[in-house]
Amino acid sequence: MSSLSDEELACFSDLFATSLTGDKRQSGHTDADILAENSLSVSTEIPQVLANILGESKLTLLAEISHYRLWFPLVLKRDELGQFIPVLGVPEVVDTSGAERSWRITDLKNVTVIDNNSQQPVEVLSLSSSGLTFKMHDERHANIPTSGKLMLSNGLEVDVDFEPVRAENGVMAAKINAKGDAREALRQFLFSAHKAKYSHLYKV
Repeated sequence: MSSLSDEELACFSDLFATSLTGDKRQSGHTDADILAENSLSVSTEIPQVLANILGESKLTLLAEISHYRLWFPLVLKRDELGQFIPVLGVPEVVDTSGAERSWRITDLKNVTVIDNNSQQPVEVLSLSSSGLTFKMHDERHANIPTSGKLMLSNGLEVDVDFEPVRAENGVMAAKINAKGDAREALRQFLFSAHKAKYSHLYKV
């Protein structure tokens, strides 16, 4: 893992700060200084647990905020003047409190999954980039979904495959696999939910 240069750090200032205080400006702190305090680094080694979630990304920007790690798929390009142009993908939010895993939202509203076979919507109780829990129509496990559409509260529909993990008390836990645009849409939904829930962490 290597640190970004001041020039590269400055490119990312607008991505991690909604505002900069006058005191820091007047005391001579640059955008790069402020961002460096938030522990930004570039990594060419992606944790195995995130490899499938982040797809074919070979370079990531890691931002650590409180006990969360934000892994941004990253491409650095140069324009005709030789200046860096960062191209970031949607980040994967990882919760490092306890066992490190993708951040899971549990206070969902109006999020359902529709089984491709039965076309019956079921309520989603929790959701992350790698898994979900949902209420089961059939507690005898006769009709466990293996693929379907996640109907997100922002109006997007995400195609996913399911791998059931366990079922108890009428609730199924399953691993999910989303690809391409569907994977990006799911990560965007979760990242937006994380920013809304913990808005204070995204302020300088």
